[in-house]
Amino acid sequence: MDISLQKKFILVAFISVLAVTSAISVLAAVKTRSALYSASEKQGRMLAETVSALIINELIYEKLGLVEEGGLIDNYMRDLSQHSELDLNFVAVLDNSFRVTSHSDFREYGKYFTHPFVKDAQGADQVLMRTVAGNKNQSDALEFAAPLSIEGKRWGILLFSLSLQDVEKEIKAMISQIALHSILALSILFLLIYLLSRQFIKPIIDLSQAMGEVEVEMVEKTIPVKGNDELALLTESFNEMVRRIRRANEQMILTHEKLLQSEKLATLGVLSSSIAHRINNPLGGLFNCVGLMRKRGDDQEFRENYLDLIEEGLESIKQTVGQLLWTAGRREAEDKRSNISSVLSGVLRYLDYRFKKQGIAYTQDVDEKLIIPVAPHDLEELFLNIMINSIQAMETGGQLTIVVLRSDSKIKISVEDTGVGIAEDKIDDVFDLFYSTKEAGVGTGLGMWMTYELVKKYKGDISITSQVGTGTKVSISLPEAL
Repeated sequence: MDISLQKKFILVAFISVLAVTSAISVLAAVKTRSALYSASEKQGRMLAETVSALIINELIYEKLGLVEEGGLIDNYMRDLSQHSELDLNFVAVLDNSFRVTSHSDFREYGKYFTHPFVKDAQGADQVLMRTVAGNKNQSDALEFAAPLSIEGKRWGILLFSLSLQDVEKEIKAMISQIALHSILALSILFLLIYLLSRQFIKPIIDLSQAMGEVEVEMVEKTIPVKGNDELALLTESFNEMVRRIRRANEQMILTHEKLLQSEKLATLGVLSSSIAHRINNPLGGLFNCVGLMRKRGDDQEFRENYLDLIEEGLESIKQTVGQLLWTAGRREAEDKRSNISSVLSGVLRYLDYRFKKQGIAYTQDVDEKLIIPVAPHDLEELFLNIMINSIQAMETGGQLTIVVLRSDSKIKISVEDTGVGIAEDKIDDVFDLFYSTKEAGVGTGLGMWMTYELVKKYKGDISITSQVGTGTKVSISLPEAL
């Protein structure tokens, strides 16, 4: 499915903006989350340092007997855990054997902590911290352990857990706000991209559609020009191109019509000249024969010789008229199957006197029962045109050989002579209309063109091989069944 340029622009621009917005949103969320965690960590460390100093003072007072043992510390732990500004899970004081001596939950009193984190805190000189993963009922937490020591004397460990529930809620709220703002920004940007595509891409699409609708014969198609920018200049250039094409097309039509008229006149002139020579020469001979017979018509041998000449001239005129009628398509319907041997025998009767006159030896290899799906008149024209060309190429005698055989559901016809041959650079011109290598009046240039048209009419192939001074071979292949 093809996507228009406007849709591609909107899609690519929107994906780019979405990627940039998503990257900025993720970066902002990560930065904010990191900042909140850092603030919680800082708050916890400050709390640990403050509370540990107070507890050390309480322990010193207890040691001196100034206060009751454990009383103030327990009250302080409970007040600290219930402080509304602090989200503490628990607060505990451990002695040097890691036993709970004071806890925000009285039930934890006397228990022992064995976690390595607590043991590491005993020998530390600063506050230690670790992150504790939550469960279904409890959020993640930051756990702090501060050594209770002064001037090398260690009194125990302050241990408390700072819940990250509020931090997580704040992070979720922040992510929701970022997502909401991102969606709002994307919506505005999508609308902006669409409007920009309408402004900058739509003219190009209109131009493309107009170019696709431009046809040689259609009414002039132009596009309204808006503005003075590059797109307006492009549109104006397109309109000018359409107008030039229209004018050029009109001029081309006029020129083509004149050319066709000239070609028709030229063709008519060439055809008229060729036919005039082809008919006038035999007519001149016929008039000459008639005149001589008027003078010596009583001599039987003389009369018979000149009657043969008259018959030859009439046959020549008949052949010319027959070729013209074939070209014009003015032939009556006839059978579409021919016995090759029978048709060839009729052609030989017409050409026999030419063979004898020019001393041409004729041989053939044709199956008498071979049938071909070609109308008898067309097959006769085909043989006659090729054989007359061969006879005219052997004015001083020679050999004409015809071979017809069946091969791979094809009828192969070969007509080979030992005449003057055809130059290699002229072979491709032989099948052109009115092409002839003979003198004016001897050939019309229709014979081989008619032969080519006949072969193609019956879905066959024809080719010529020739060598100057050696002879020419015409090869025809016709389907055995149409």
